[in-house]
Amino acid sequence: MCSIKIESIVKEKNRMGECPVWEERENSLVYVDINSQKVCRWNSVTHEIQCVSVDARVGSVALRKSGDYVVALGTSFAFLNWKNQEVVTISKLELDKPNNRFNDGKVDPQGNFFAGTMAEETAPGVRAKCQGALYTLFPDCSVVKQLDHVNISNGLDWSLDHR
Repeated sequence: MCSIKIESIVKEKNRMGECPVWEERENSLVYVDINSQKVCRWNSVTHEIQCVSVDARVGSVALRKSGDYVVALGTSFAFLNWKNQEVVTISKLELDKPNNRFNDGKVDPQGNFFAGTMAEETAPGVRAKCQGALYTLFPDCSVVKQLDHVNISNGLDWSLDHR
């Protein structure tokens, strides 16, 4: 039987660290701190953490072929330019649901960014049911709602046949 050692590499305290993505070209682990409204990057060579603050709770981050990132924050999709710390909104969604926010998101094998919304808690452990949706942001910046009446999108992944 082999033994696996698990250790925390990011020593900084996060309020709600989520959505880790390995970025090979930067030798970095990119992740979000939802409650602190930050996108963070831990460098595996220097062990330094850099963060960019955004203006809403950020549910997920993904890599772009061109460099930089796409993020799902509040109820918007946006591009994040790391060097300039600039966020450019691509699409605002669910304007009729002010208590919603994006949660988890991932890029599929074809390069499309899937992310889902959810209702925020109105009290500890209390949230409206079936208020979220699952969206796809395509490379041409168009957005399609894939599913409606979702509670929480979390742990998105694809099967070997890309479904």
